[in-house]
Amino acid sequence: MPSLDVERQRPRSALQPTPQLRAWLELFYDLVFVAAILVLSDAVAHLEPPNRVLWVIAVFVALWFVWLQTTLFTNVFRVQDMTHQILVLAQMFVVILVTMEAHEGVVHDAIALSLTYGALIAIVAIMYWRSARDGGAGARYAATRSYFLLASAVVFGVAAAVPVVRGLVWIFAFALSFGPFRWQPRSNVDRIPDLDEHHLAERMGALTIIVCGEAFVKVAIVVSQGAIEDVDIVALAFQFILTFAIWLSYFVDFPEAGFRRPRLSAWIVLHLVVQLGIAGSAIGVSAIIRTEPFEHLPASTILAITAALATVYLALGLLGLCTRRVPVRPLLVLRISTSVALVSVGVAAWLIPWVDLVAGVAALTVVAVIHAVIGARLDAQTTVADRA
Repeated sequence: MPSLDVERQRPRSALQPTPQLRAWLELFYDLVFVAAILVLSDAVAHLEPPNRVLWVIAVFVALWFVWLQTTLFTNVFRVQDMTHQILVLAQMFVVILVTMEAHEGVVHDAIALSLTYGALIAIVAIMYWRSARDGGAGARYAATRSYFLLASAVVFGVAAAVPVVRGLVWIFAFALSFGPFRWQPRSNVDRIPDLDEHHLAERMGALTIIVCGEAFVKVAIVVSQGAIEDVDIVALAFQFILTFAIWLSYFVDFPEAGFRRPRLSAWIVLHLVVQLGIAGSAIGVSAIIRTEPFEHLPASTILAITAALATVYLALGLLGLCTRRVPVRPLLVLRISTSVALVSVGVAAWLIPWVDLVAGVAALTVVAVIHAVIGARLDAQTTVADRA
């Protein structure tokens, strides 16, 4: 019989899950979703009819909520076994399929899109079902969530067969996937493990920083597709400085500030808005590639960039209301003022004929940099309140 020392020296299985492996899998998971965002942003950049652009954005939002559902499940139930990891890998593969289908536009591949998105929801349903089967804290809640998610997946499958009302069926199926979704138990009988605030803030921060990286890479890819000219360097530098300014504005505040539990839903949705705005700004900047440096920017381009940036800072301002950082007012006023300033600069660049590309993007960049500097100083004068 081997001694205890020999047992301790026995190497663990290479497939044995560890907390470190879960962290690396989460990062891999995020990167796959950001790759999907990059493909979808490329699709938006090449689509003209507004309705098709809105459909691709809708696919982005739908994929983002799959990421959220999976992240919240892992946060609450903290499952780490190999079966769960295989389910996550399967989900990552299906995400790529959905993205490939959406790249052609929802119009051309609606049946496949409906079936594959239903598969994504079904995978999350299996995750909850496994937790319900294993018993323990939250088993009843996990079972209920698995039933609703499975029903949602089935309805997405039905949508593939009903082209006339497919859009309405999709909306119903999507709404069904969130019921009954809650942050705290309604009774002791259905006690749910406490939400890990640090993990959720870390996951949102990780996705935000990767979206920031995707925004810069998006512009760099467009620049690399032809001969590099002066305007390309201007656009790339603008996107780099702008992305860093947004990164700084977010990370000096929100990861540490946590969230107020009653405002968690708003905190989550506003993160989606921020990330959509960052991706939108990259799409707008990539549109100015190959424009002459001293040429007046097209109205559609300058207004698209302005709207995306103004949305980011307005969402950051509202996001601050959902955190435990106090006092709230100084940063809220700064962020709303920045949003208004960006709109003013963008409209002026559109209306004033002598404002060219270089002057327009430089003005927008200056506003973002000033915000980052003032915001960092204001953050240093605030504190984070204790959890309620």
